[in-house]
Amino acid sequence: MQFSEKITKAFELTERNFESINIERAIFLSYYCDLRDCKFCYMSTIKSSPKKGLRSFESIFAEAFLVKMVNWKVEFLSSGYGAYNIEKIIEIVKGVSSITGEPVWLNTGILEKEELSLFGSELKGVTASIETFTEKLFQELCPSKNWDAMMEFLEYSKELGYKRGITIVLGLGEKKDDLDNLFQIIKDYKVDRVTFYSLNPHKGTIFENSIPPPSLYYLDVISETRIMFPKIEIITGIWSDRINLVGPLLLAGSNGITKFSMQKFYGSKLGKSLSSEIKEFENISKRRFKGSMTDMSLLKNEIEFPEKSEYTNKFIEEEILKKKELIKERIDSYITEIKSLK
Repeated sequence: MQFSEKITKAFELTERNFESINIERAIFLSYYCDLRDCKFCYMSTIKSSPKKGLRSFESIFAEAFLVKMVNWKVEFLSSGYGAYNIEKIIEIVKGVSSITGEPVWLNTGILEKEELSLFGSELKGVTASIETFTEKLFQELCPSKNWDAMMEFLEYSKELGYKRGITIVLGLGEKKDDLDNLFQIIKDYKVDRVTFYSLNPHKGTIFENSIPPPSLYYLDVISETRIMFPKIEIITGIWSDRINLVGPLLLAGSNGITKFSMQKFYGSKLGKSLSSEIKEFENISKRRFKGSMTDMSLLKNEIEFPEKSEYTNKFIEEEILKKKELIKERIDSYITEIKSLK
């Protein structure tokens, strides 16, 4: 199938199966990893960090409130390995789901089956960061991670009734011919969501002097994935210097866009450019973005929980309200930072 034909078919399949366009925000729980040797990851350049780079609960919950205000989606809660114990992760998951009124995805490394069984309906799914198309390249890129353990994680997550996601970074040396291997993994483990990123070369890694993969390659991978899996959720990450890829990625089959810092994007020239890309795409699509990248009036120093939500947890809400003043200080700090950069 020719490239243009693939894009057309992928667009038609996405239009048939989905109605919305999402801006997704990964909420980081820490900026530290016990492993720190994935060869493309900026965390591999961090030698030490006080308290493992943990964010305060107030900071995490403040960001969740802001994401909810502007009607973005929480892509997942993310951290390196060993950042928090399972009790703390559960508390954060329950808190964020109470704030947003939606169940939460996790991307915090492999959790044991016994740990995963401690969650309830507030957890939507878990993510295995397999990063590339084949086990061989995965082991070269992430020597301290275990491929079989990743696959087992996906398997027992399915047994426990949770959705499964994977992350892929394009431009790490993968071969396009190995894309079928990725598709087989998606089939075998009934993966519900794939998040694709384009390599962002970090100083201090072996990819420091590399360049991101070509845009047409990125679009080709997305379109082939959409054609193979018409109903799978596809999230695509881009960086601030590639905003003009938003429209083409949505055209190729992406459901949503991620990697946007609210402080850097919201209400800024970058946010306006992103909004323009989405609005132009909406002229040819039935899908709609129901949030905002520019409306400053939506940013309020308030703590409000959804009025009707099956994920309401009164105990957790009471615990959040005990920290109300600290959370509002963080919300105010974020809003001030957003406005100061405009």
